[in-house]
Amino acid sequence: MIETQRILVVDDDFEARLLIARMLEASGYVATAAADAEEAIAALRGGRFDLVLLDVLLPDFDGFECCRRVRDFSHVPIIMVTALNDTKSIVRGLETGADDYIAKPFDREELVSRIRAVLRRANRTPRAEAPLALPPVTVGPLRLDFSAQLGMLGEIDLNLSGKEFLLLYTLASHYGTLLSRAHIFQAVWGDDVYDDSKTLDVHISRLRKKLDVAGGYGVLLKTIRNRGYMLSSEIETVVPPSGPAA
Repeated sequence: MIETQRILVVDDDFEARLLIARMLEASGYVATAAADAEEAIAALRGGRFDLVLLDVLLPDFDGFECCRRVRDFSHVPIIMVTALNDTKSIVRGLETGADDYIAKPFDREELVSRIRAVLRRANRTPRAEAPLALPPVTVGPLRLDFSAQLGMLGEIDLNLSGKEFLLLYTLASHYGTLLSRAHIFQAVWGDDVYDDSKTLDVHISRLRKKLDVAGGYGVLLKTIRNRGYMLSSEIETVVPPSGPAA
């Protein structure tokens, strides 16, 4: 028998908590509500949850800080839920440990789609053979060592996170070739069905900034509107930067 999945809804607005809980229960989930960050943390320490829907604007401390504190003791999937839909807020949420970000207002279909995508990624068993199957990639001054998860541009360590490394590795392995968003998402996050959220856009933005810091090479990461991304073949001929990035 499959156990019903439990979701913690964290929102200081009673009507919003009630509405979200009803959406979840109508889709077969069990919903538990918390009105602030402290109540949410206590609930997570005291019980088992499969996912957290976390509002950003809370009365005691904000959802970003709540997410950071939860990550000190739990890997439970977290989706930030808020009216703050600017890129800066999305990046901040992902950097504090959130798995996805959904903006208010939303409908039940969108909410459930996001939840299913995040739970699918969280429950996936990594393929043990993957690190051994992928060789290092060198394109011009760019060197990517999969086994060490190390990305170097000339003598500069790009200090890539795990997902940033996989993203750049995927693009560099097909440099000069346009890759669709769905292709990239499947390669980096492993989903068979593309999750149409801003997760990929945020990671592309962060990767582009790191390439800029390393020598102004973010421009080589091309966005083809409504089609996808590619690493320009110009990477082959750029002058490699030397020394640590400022």
